[in-house]
Amino acid sequence: MSGVYGYPQFDPPGPQVPRLVATALLAVAAALALGGSFAAFHVYHYESDYTAPTTSTTTGWGITVEPAPEEPPTSSGSLHGVPLTVAAVLALAAAVVLFLSSRRDPGTGRSFGVGVGGLLVGVVAVIWMDLLTSLRDVRAAVAQAGPDSGFRATAGVGAGGYLILLAGLLALAAAVLLLVSRRPASAPRGGPFPMGGPGPQPPWPPQAPPWTPPGPGAPPPWGPPPPHHG
Repeated sequence: MSGVYGYPQFDPPGPQVPRLVATALLAVAAALALGGSFAAFHVYHYESDYTAPTTSTTTGWGITVEPAPEEPPTSSGSLHGVPLTVAAVLALAAAVVLFLSSRRDPGTGRSFGVGVGGLLVGVVAVIWMDLLTSLRDVRAAVAQAGPDSGFRATAGVGAGGYLILLAGLLALAAAVLLLVSRRPASAPRGGPFPMGGPGPQPPWPPQAPPWTPPGPGAPPPWGPPPPHHG
């Protein structure tokens, strides 16, 4: 007697939607951070009764003054574009790794994406702390000079500041998605045969023997009767 054993069939692993969304968010965040580093972070406009209006624009790569002064400024500002570029390149690399491994769910790729997202968020947070400090200093200087001093100044956040802020928010969302996303275990699909393997197998139902055991009530055997010896 022999039996046929089947094996559990598993559905092929499919790409996780949160993982793919996080991949797209990291790629967009990298583009916004890199592009925003060349736009204006801080725009400072000042004038007085004795000087012409002057506008100072700060980007991730330096300070531009219009109209150009006769002497170059003594400070070029903080080069925030360097850490932004590094974080943007790493975020793009993490997006590529996550996309290529979207059907395998390796822990290394997810950890890399979370770490890069945290790095970009940290860089943007430092830049915005510097921007808020500059805005507060300008307001304090104007308030201290008073309305009768003839000194007028305004300061605001430029388009670059908002672009990198959006990049930081997207990187934060991507990191959260990567942290909470887990691939559920694939459930076996049922088949027509019992599962085979090293574990205990279900008992097969007993079958009736094809012949009747001999006994007092057994019928005579088939075939010609044996010869009679007198």
